[in-house]
Amino acid sequence: MPVSILARPNVTWGNLAGLIAFATETSLVFLMTLYLQKVLGYSALATGLAFGVLGLGTVLGGVLAPRVLGRLGRGRALAAGFGLQAVATASLALLGTGPGWIWLLLAATFAGGIGNMVAIVGFMVTATSGLPDSEQGLATGLATMTQQVGITMGIPVMSAVATAAMGTVLQGVIVAVLVNAALTVGGALISRKRSAMSN
Repeated sequence: MPVSILARPNVTWGNLAGLIAFATETSLVFLMTLYLQKVLGYSALATGLAFGVLGLGTVLGGVLAPRVLGRLGRGRALAAGFGLQAVATASLALLGTGPGWIWLLLAATFAGGIGNMVAIVGFMVTATSGLPDSEQGLATGLATMTQQVGITMGIPVMSAVATAAMGTVLQGVIVAVLVNAALTVGGALISRKRSAMSN
């Protein structure tokens, strides 16, 4: 891969945003799996069904993303997606040990799924825009690699954070959720800054 493609700002910051988007949401699923099974005592099947709500959120986010991009532009759409994901993720730090907390988890993962999908679509558009036809395949391949790296990195990093903070499972999960939310806020701030610079 010619390194010169990384000199293009939209490719660089678009892929950074993609790395954050995939690392945070996939690792959040892992953290919520720990919470549902180890804290609330859900079975594997019930846990999987609970994540169906997150899936619905991502479907809705995929439907809304083109409209958000059309209205706000790439940078602000990325920032908005990350912002919604950050608020939804941070709210999960309120989770407790009672069964009623499942409703917060369902609402937050639904909203976070919408925001994450808007950010993902924004990342793909950003990382592959403004390039000559001869570099489109290269940019798409780089974006796909970024997706795989983000998925691969997110769970081990958040697992290490949760383990390091784990007096109880819930305590470790909450600390990791807050770190996850902070990374997502970082994605929103970077996207907003890049959007302002390009205007």
